[in-house]
Amino acid sequence: MIKLANINSSMINSKLKYSESHPLNAELVNESLLSKEEFIKKYENFPWEELLKNQLNTEDKNIHCSPSINVENNDGNGISVSIVGELNDYEFYVCYKRPITRKKKKWFGLIEYDYYDENFCSIIPEQTKKDGLEAFIFFYDRNYEKLEERW
Repeated sequence: MIKLANINSSMINSKLKYSESHPLNAELVNESLLSKEEFIKKYENFPWEELLKNQLNTEDKNIHCSPSINVENNDGNGISVSIVGELNDYEFYVCYKRPITRKKKKWFGLIEYDYYDENFCSIIPEQTKKDGLEAFIFFYDRNYEKLEERW
């Protein structure tokens, strides 16, 4: 069981849209609004290895996605964590979707300008199960500064 200190009790009542992605199911499952406390229980009990095993034992044409948990706020920003790899050698990916302003180059890199990307998603591999939970906790706590630093 993963434990994190400093769970802000005022944020426990804040609910975000939760969903799961299962490899053999094309649709999201378990869509609901969850408080941080409810989410932590779901995360800790999610069958990561079992779903990965199902994925690895299935023909590629029947796989729709990697086993994942997703949380989204009302603005469409969110965190997703997926497990990938082999049963004895897997890792987690943390995906953080949010709008950002980034630099873009034009005309062979001679002109640089700011570009507002409404649906920017950073995808960070080589994470642990604990890293994934920390990303969700930061998101529930609206600690976007910490999310930007790490993901």
